Amino acid sequence: MEEKQSNTQEYIKIFRESSEKKQGYIFAAITIIVSVLLIVFAIRPTISTITTINAEIAQKKLLSASLDSKIDALSKLDKQYTGAEEQFNNLKLIYPADGDFGLLLANIQPVLAKDSFSLGGVSFDEYQDEDFTLSTKVLEPYSFKLNVVGSSANIVNLLKDLESLPMSPVIESLSFSDQKDSNNATAFYIELRVYKIDNVNFYN
Repeated sequence: MEEKQSNTQEYIKIFRESSEKKQGYIFAAITIIVSVLLIVFAIRPTISTITTINAEIAQKKLLSASLDSKIDALSKLDKQYTGAEEQFNNLKLIYPADGDFGLLLANIQPVLAKDSFSLGGVSFDEYQDEDFTLSTKVLEPYSFKLNVVGSSANIVNLLKDLESLPMSPVIESLSFSDQKDSNNATAFYIELRVYKIDNVNFYN
């Protein structure tokens, strides 16, 4: 009788253990399922969001570096312009945008006096050589004509001095009169090519 009761208790114990194991397996299965669901529906979108944010941060860093580089370049250009501002102001006189060749005219008289020539007259005109081209797009050739009187022995020096002026004039043609005046001087007609800026707002 006691042996039978002992067997019954063992069966009950085994049954309980088996039931507990089943519950443990069920709990473990539920835990795994919940974990998978969390990964799929919660963690995965979070990872995707983090990846997107990291990509945006990297892109913004590149844009920031590019912007810093451009600001640095503009700062350097500003410093260069400040240092060369006086030269730019002189450039307006050398290559005027409004056709005012005041600096050129101011330099003509001293050059003529140096080579013992007197000025008979000056004139400006449109440049006529249609085949002439310039490598720069902003400069436009202009015709500058001089009528001077002096000794033929000094004409070569005069031509050299004219072409040495800072406005970079180029001798286009030279002609002279067969007759001499009372001082045994010859009248010369010199045509030079000078340049102006083909944009009235270029320096603004």
